[in-house]
Amino acid sequence: MWNPEQYNKYSEQRNRPAIELIERIPPKSYKSIIDLGCGDGVITKMLLDRYNPEHIVGVDNSSSMLEKAQLTPTDINWQLSDITDFTGNYDLIFSNAALQWLNNHNVLFKQLVQQTNNTLAIQMPNNFDAPSHVLLRETILENPRFKDKLASTIRTAPVMSKQDYYQLLCDNMSYLDIWETQYLQLLTGNSPILEWVRGTALVPIREKLTADEYTEFEMKYNEKLKQTYKPASNGVTLFPFSRIFIVASR
Repeated sequence: MWNPEQYNKYSEQRNRPAIELIERIPPKSYKSIIDLGCGDGVITKMLLDRYNPEHIVGVDNSSSMLEKAQLTPTDINWQLSDITDFTGNYDLIFSNAALQWLNNHNVLFKQLVQQTNNTLAIQMPNNFDAPSHVLLRETILENPRFKDKLASTIRTAPVMSKQDYYQLLCDNMSYLDIWETQYLQLLTGNSPILEWVRGTALVPIREKLTADEYTEFEMKYNEKLKQTYKPASNGVTLFPFSRIFIVASR
């Protein structure tokens, strides 16, 4: 289960790309907006304040995240659903750090184009080959017990190249802005990379293991992380993190 408190331990670093994405959206009137993978709704509320749409929807498949989102009354329509199940068309389809959980982006982005009246704005982590993810897969594969239970969590890289997204979108969108940023995140604490991954990539793993198995898995994984991500002399651990941004308008 997704844990809003764990996820938001690094809220500044996690929200910064979304804020930067919003700043690059063409300044138009967006009467209908959907936020796919809205999480705890912080960014959805920013969209509401910025554009004052007639209709705005936040979609997420985590009940715990949506419970957090609903703590503050707003005009946002919160929907508990898989983000690929949404229907209808929207002036702005927005998604921050969610579509990387989905496969078949060739099909997915064609669907998004069909349901966009005006603009797509998307940000996705592009760190599948980073040591944090490579070591996670190694920890799964080197232990037969983990491998059997966690085989379904091992995926090929879902995020495509910037050039591939351009080719997917260029025939239907008159404006395209596609870029990649690598953030050098400065983390502190005894096991900061583990703390970060606990809020994201470790969520589906925790759901498939018993409590004792998960404790063992996390310990083995953290040993690998500490060998790779060593703190600097001032105690700060550097965590490079790449993200792809896409803004496309008709």
